Amino acid sequence: MKKLHIILIAAAVIFATGCNRLDVAGMVINRSDTEERVADWLDYNAQNGEPVIENAPDEYRIYSCSDSHYSERDSIVTQGANDCLYHYITTMRNDSEALFAIHAGDMVNESGEKGFVMTEEAIRYNPETQAADKPCFLVIGNHDVYFDCATFFKQHFHTSTYTVTVKTVGGHQDLYVFLDSGNGTHGKRQLDWLEKQLSNRDKYRHCFVISHNWLFRTSYNYTTTPAANLPQDEQYAFMDLMSRSNVNMVIMGHFHMREQRQFGGVQYVMTDNLNEDVETPSYLVVNVGAKVTYEYQELAEE
Repeated sequence: MKKLHIILIAAAVIFATGCNRLDVAGMVINRSDTEERVADWLDYNAQNGEPVIENAPDEYRIYSCSDSHYSERDSIVTQGANDCLYHYITTMRNDSEALFAIHAGDMVNESGEKGFVMTEEAIRYNPETQAADKPCFLVIGNHDVYFDCATFFKQHFHTSTYTVTVKTVGGHQDLYVFLDSGNGTHGKRQLDWLEKQLSNRDKYRHCFVISHNWLFRTSYNYTTTPAANLPQDEQYAFMDLMSRSNVNMVIMGHFHMREQRQFGGVQYVMTDNLNEDVETPSYLVVNVGAKVTYEYQELAEE
């Protein structure tokens, strides 16, 4: 019986590969290198600058989602009025207290450029349905580097290692740090850059870090998916840096389920997947003011 199961699994993999529905080599052999990508991201930042939002209210909201997994062939989500990502962005842009949105990685679910095009179209400002043109900031996820897709991410979204600074009318500054963990590591160059950004933590009222891969492994979310698990020594060093730097919140995705952990004085929050693969897709709303609070919101039906 066990031998039969192995044969059936092998046959399914061969069939899927032949139909171009599953590029096994593209998932197992990741040809995109973290250090090289981070060098590209930082070079882009040096030439183009990093976002600064001026004259924000002292109290505002940000929205965060992840794992929309656009797939042209599998049709996990549909484009148009009922598109989950489009609906999420529209809700944020029609919220007068919202400042910007975040997508914490895994925009696509297969090889090719189409999923990135679909993402770009979904987050594009639509003046007919959206009250204000507010930005969406993204990071790269493991599915966004599979199948040599990192090149497409770069073409459409330019950088995944950067900061966004919010300056409020009351003189406060809040720092948002976006990271690339697509290969299951942040890498030495990026961690050195991150430590440098956080060395100025005392300049900021609040500090948030956004990365794709969830740090905590429990019996119900454990995975051995390629490019999914940070090395333990890096994980411990990263979490120690978060605590020492008094980071308020680390926002992540990847496991397609809500989870929250408090560790070392830092709030870690994971969002579930924002697509129709789940019955009630949801996203995170973070209220930023004198204090930081958050809640999950289910995506309402059109």
